[in-house]
This record gives sequence, structure tokens and C-alpha cells, in this order.
Amino acid sequence: MQQQTDQFTITWAGDLLLGDGARGRLERHGHTWPFTHLLPHLAADYLIGNQEGPITQLDTPHFPDQRWSYNADPAAATALAEVGFNAMSLANNHTFDRGPEGLADTIAHLRSAGITPFGAGPTAAEAAAPLLVPTPFGVVAVLGQSYAFRSGYSADADTPGTIPLTRATIAAGADAARAAGARWVIGFVHWGENYVPVTDRQRRRAADFAAAGYDLVIGTGPHYPQPMDIVAGTPVLYSIGNSVFGSGGRFASFGVPGHGLLVTTVFTAHGLERIDVTCIANDNKIVRYRPRPTAPEGGAYEMAWTGCRATIPIGRREPVGLTNITHLPLKENHVSHA
Repeated sequence: MQQQTDQFTITWAGDLLLGDGARGRLERHGHTWPFTHLLPHLAADYLIGNQEGPITQLDTPHFPDQRWSYNADPAAATALAEVGFNAMSLANNHTFDRGPEGLADTIAHLRSAGITPFGAGPTAAEAAAPLLVPTPFGVVAVLGQSYAFRSGYSADADTPGTIPLTRATIAAGADAARAAGARWVIGFVHWGENYVPVTDRQRRRAADFAAAGYDLVIGTGPHYPQPMDIVAGTPVLYSIGNSVFGSGGRFASFGVPGHGLLVTTVFTAHGLERIDVTCIANDNKIVRYRPRPTAPEGGAYEMAWTGCRATIPIGRREPVGLTNITHLPLKENHVSHA
């Protein structure tokens, strides 16, 4: 994408896995094939996603009792670079599906493809390090963070893993970002429960992000879009759902729409000006592992919402409200208005 001199855009994609049930199609059509309908919406100055599962040829689960365990072929890393990804968060509950060796493979394959991994690493210091995105208007720092999903995930001084999501680690991430010269601090967080509404635990951590002065929080994990809110001045997108995800999904079983959100943040000299949201249909029983934008005026892939495209105006620093968000899942009626 040719950068506009008066703005800098970062697009965020949700949970992403080029493997599992999509493997046969990927082998036949190539690993960029699932992105066919999304490419125009991924065109940004910088593109970030959540890599849900290791990129490695190792195929033996690290945790034998784990119900779902994934890996993606190394060709996935090259494909992600080809469609435009600049960085991938590894802070999620599948990053250790193939153990420390799978995590090391993932980091190596992403780096070889020119993609910056963050949110997990061979040591706690590397796992906690913010992703720093330079823009013409200042540095955007992104903290990849997640729940401590089980024993063996947490990194320490000489052990690979992720950083547990606590009030203390949230504050430490903000401090590290500002010490690195960041103008904006964003939490890209993997939390919540699969296919259910926002939990009290998410709300408590959202308050911690706001107290630590984060400019924005973008969530993944529940596999479907959850409501948006403004918590003490900080916009919180509790979940943007899946992007390209290779498992079948359980949307119908839980009675939730098979949709995800692509989110674009727009930065200018004045600050974080707005957040653009586009809805994509991604129930693989319908889209067959090739997500696509929902039709603005109806169609086979629209399903639950009409269009599901909206803009959240942020202004120079403080949010100005969500009153024009009419097609997003605000059914919990937990939206604040500034």
C-alpha cells in the first residue's frame, strides 16, 4: 500500500491458523488462497495478526491431554508475508502446542519471512518486549499479552513462553513502551472464553489497561466478535474474532454468528484519529476456509448483521462516542458514551 503522508494505518486481524481442517485445500491451492477475498481490506501501512498455533513441521502435541492442538506448515510464514503481514503476536493459548521447539521454529520461520514475532520468546525479557512500530507521527508500541492458560506457558529468565496477563504485567508493559519512546501504547491481548459473552475477568483486566494509560486494547481469543466499550477513556475491543482460521468452528453450537472483524487504526499528527471496522464472514461451513467481507446489502454470507462496517471517531486523544456503531454486536448494552 502506498502510504498517505497525512496518516499512518495499522490493520489488525484476529486469530489466524493456516492448518488443521484447511490443510488439504492449502496443499491444493497454496497458503495464500484463503486470503483471496480479504486482500483489499488488508492493505495498510502495517499489518498485525495473532498467530494461533506454531509454524513448524513438528506434529506431535506437546500436551497430550490438550483437546485441540495445532501446527501450520512452514510455508505459512512465507504466505503471511506475501499477503502483507509485518508482525504476528504469539501470545495465545496455542503457541506451545508443539512445545519449546515448536515455538523456536515459529519465531525462526516468521523472521526468515521478514515478519516480526512478539508476545512470546525464549526468555521473559524477549516475550515481554513491546513491538515498536515507527510512524511519521511517533512510535506505536504494541504489547502482545495473554492469560496464563496452563502450567508450562510462562517464560522466565531462561525459559521460553509468554507473559501472564496480570495488573502488574500490564503496567510493566506500558512502562517499557514509554521507556522505548512510544507515543501510543496498545494492548493486543488474548483472553476471554470461547464463544461466550465478555467475562468479568476481561472487564477487570480492561480496567487495568485503562489505569495503566493504554491508548487502545484489541482482544482476540473468544473466536467471535464481542462488544466494544470505552473504559475510563480507553477504547476496548473485547474480541475481534477469527480472521483466517483453519478449524471448522463451533458457531452454530453456541448460537453466535460466524463473523470476525478487521480493524484499522488511523494515526495522524493529531493522534489516534479513528478506528475503522469491517466485518468478515468466516464460518468455514459456509465460506469453506476463504473468509470474505459481508455484503452491505444482503447476500449469502451476510448472516447475522447488515454490512457490519463502521467507524469509531477517536479525535485527538479522547473518544467521542460510539453512537454511529449500529451494526456491531452491542447487544450486552455495555457501551459508554463520552
